[in-house]
Amino acid sequence: MHFSKHVLAIAVAFSIAAVPGWSQVASHRPAPSAAASSAKPKATGMGNADVIALATAGLPDDIVIAKIHAAPLTNFDTSLDGLKSLKAANVSNAVIRAMIDPQAAIAVPASAPAPAPSASSAAVASNPDDPAQVHAPGIYILVAGLDKRVHLTKLDHIVPKQSKTSGMLAHALTYGAVKAHVKAVIDGPKATVQTPETNPTFYAYIPEDNTTFGGSSITVKDFSLVQFEVKGGQRQVSTTTIGFAGASAGVDETSRQGFTSELVKPGIYKLTLLKPLPAGEYAFQQSGSQSSASGQQNTGAYFDFGIISGQ
Repeated sequence: MHFSKHVLAIAVAFSIAAVPGWSQVASHRPAPSAAASSAKPKATGMGNADVIALATAGLPDDIVIAKIHAAPLTNFDTSLDGLKSLKAANVSNAVIRAMIDPQAAIAVPASAPAPAPSASSAAVASNPDDPAQVHAPGIYILVAGLDKRVHLTKLDHIVPKQSKTSGMLAHALTYGAVKAHVKAVIDGPKATVQTPETNPTFYAYIPEDNTTFGGSSITVKDFSLVQFEVKGGQRQVSTTTIGFAGASAGVDETSRQGFTSELVKPGIYKLTLLKPLPAGEYAFQQSGSQSSASGQQNTGAYFDFGIISGQ
């Protein structure tokens, strides 16, 4: 009986093995997929602990808020207990507001706005012809242009490259009774800036911090208004007078013209003529001196202009 059961079991085994494909079906059951085997827990996004860590690290609010807005996924606990824990961790109100509404537009903290310029100051800033505006150091004249509008025009700054003497023979023959003169000579018969206005207005822009102006530190009192003598295509003015007792530097009184100065604001002076000027060539002379064989010579710079006649 037992023998027959063994024989039956063996027969069944051989029968199963003989069925085509049976062994392959049994041995090729589908294996778990790689994705299923490597699946990770779903990301929870940026949370309260992340914000507290950033704040504790001492990062400024704008950086923490930027991180919140840049996070692809957030999972903030903004319940009453969550808010209490955030405040206990010294998280700022601005950061907490960003956590409550992470998708809100980023508000960049701005510094206190600069005061808006007044209408008058805005006009000055956009108008180069306004004499109340600070300009580059120099002397300027108000003249009408081809457009019939008055413009603030800078006078040329000229330093004489030569000088000449006059009256030396008469001075010697009279033993100094007749004065001789040393004259500064400027090339060219006329200045670049010409105006038909016989009583123009001028403005001097002189730095208040004693920085250089035309080669030296000066004040408005260092200027003289002189009239040139035009000879042979050159402009001349006496800068040193040689008399019986010696030489003295300074513009000859016959060449000097009067003007007054008025302080408009620090560094800006209005220059007003005492009387209208006749046609001719003029300049504001900036005083300066150097030693020479004939004594001290006034060798300052000149800011020249001309008055045109017959217009």
